[in-house]
Amino acid sequence: FYYSRGTGDKMIGKVFDRIEGLRPVATKTEVRLIDGLKKIEKEDIIYMSITELASLLGVAEATFLRFCRKLDYRGFQDFKLNLSQELGPEKNEDDTGRAKRIADDMTDAIFETYKQLDYDDCIAVAKLIIGAGKCCVFGVGNSAVAPVMLKNKLVRAGIYVENTSDTHMQTIIASNLGKGDVILLVSVSGATKDIINLAEIAKKNGTAIVVITNYNRSPLAKYADYTFYTCRKEAAYEGGSLATVVAQSYIMDMLCSAVFELLGDESNKRSLKASNAVSDKSL
Repeated sequence: FYYSRGTGDKMIGKVFDRIEGLRPVATKTEVRLIDGLKKIEKEDIIYMSITELASLLGVAEATFLRFCRKLDYRGFQDFKLNLSQELGPEKNEDDTGRAKRIADDMTDAIFETYKQLDYDDCIAVAKLIIGAGKCCVFGVGNSAVAPVMLKNKLVRAGIYVENTSDTHMQTIIASNLGKGDVILLVSVSGATKDIINLAEIAKKNGTAIVVITNYNRSPLAKYADYTFYTCRKEAAYEGGSLATVVAQSYIMDMLCSAVFELLGDESNKRSLKASNAVSDKSL
């Protein structure tokens, strides 16, 4: 499973063919990875984060990342994407079956997220938001959807939340945060480079950090003062599941609910004021 390019050898073939083809020249650690991977269901691997898989295999994330590159994949996501493609598309369903599966997927995402939720943490974060000099919420890709919903809902309560999907602007805004400010960061994997960079900046500035992610051992979670877990995993080929957005939005709604609870009657007055301001924009 090697193809000679003259300047070096290139791995070819399916994912597990490449993995097994590496065995004759593998290090002791790589042999352990090869044997470990063969014990895990392929369908399970495509839903794991690099943190989860590396932990299960008993190696560092960097070690598994180097292993992926030795197999001639650009990184872990490329490794998972190729494996996903090999496993093939979902089985054919009729319209009713497909509709029920999607509804069940979204319902399960909310309910499993609810079971992980600590409302005391919601109240604690709500206090940070209300008392913050500046409040920001950022995500990228599909994880940029729920932050917009948080901003739109809180602005009705008179709380301005900074939000943009432009990663350059996110970095600039984060660099100007300090003590007394709060930043909410959303990432399914908790391994998104742009979002981790924001966490690093905020931590140096002494800014309170709230993380919403699927993985408690992710690189992003290590920076968090408060962490909320969504419970819907994605395969690499999905490119962002709406069920995941629904779970993230549920967390945002719970945070808003906690803010409104703390503001009491004042939140109702502010919301009414906002509603009156836009009332003439509807027929």
